[in-house]
Amino acid sequence: MSHAGVAVFVIGLTGGIGTGKTEVAHVLRELGAVVIDSDKAAHLSYEPGTEAHKVIVETFGTEVVSDSGTINREVLASIVFSDEAKRSALESIVWPVTKQWVIDRLKYEENRGSQAVVIEVPKLYEAGWDGLFDVVWTVESPSEMVYKRVFARSNMGKSELRERRSSQMNRIDRENRADLVIENNKTIKDLRNHVSSLWDTVPT
Repeated sequence: MSHAGVAVFVIGLTGGIGTGKTEVAHVLRELGAVVIDSDKAAHLSYEPGTEAHKVIVETFGTEVVSDSGTINREVLASIVFSDEAKRSALESIVWPVTKQWVIDRLKYEENRGSQAVVIEVPKLYEAGWDGLFDVVWTVESPSEMVYKRVFARSNMGKSELRERRSSQMNRIDRENRADLVIENNKTIKDLRNHVSSLWDTVPT
C-alpha cells in the first residue's frame, strides 16, 4: 500500500530546472512506465470554469487571462517568478488542487491494475508532497550543464534562470532527502542505460 493510500508503488521524480528530469521521465515512458506530469496536471487545475481559475484572476488581475479565456502562463510566470510573495500565493492556489488531481489519478491507475506509477514533480519537497511516495528519485546535474541545457531549449536569460533556480530547493537538500540520486553528468546514452537499470528494480 502506497503512502498515497493506493496499492500502487509510487515514485516521485524531482530535480532542479535543467537537470534532465523530463528526459528521465521520457525514458521511463519508453520502458512502459505510467508517468504523470504534475505541471500538466497543474495547468488542468486552473482551466476556465474552475475555482482555481477564478481565484487566480481575482489575485493577479485580468491581465493574466488570454483572449480565449484561459490563463496566459507566460504572463503569469512573468508576474510571479520575480516576486516571492506572489509566487507563494500562486502555489497556495494551485498545489492543493493539483495534489488532489494526482491522488485521484493514482486511484484510477490502481483500479486499472497498474503496479507502479512515476509522478514528475519539479518542486516536490517545497510542495510538501513527499508523503505521497514510496520512494523519491532526484535528477541532478552540474551547473554548467544546467545552463547549457536550458539556454539550448529556451530564450530564458541568465537572470531569469538564476531566479528560477533560487526558487527551488538547493541540490544538497534534495540529495539529502531523496531516496536515490540520478547523476546526469555524462551522455544521454549513459543516462538512458542508468534509468533502464533502475526501472528493472521497481516492482511492476
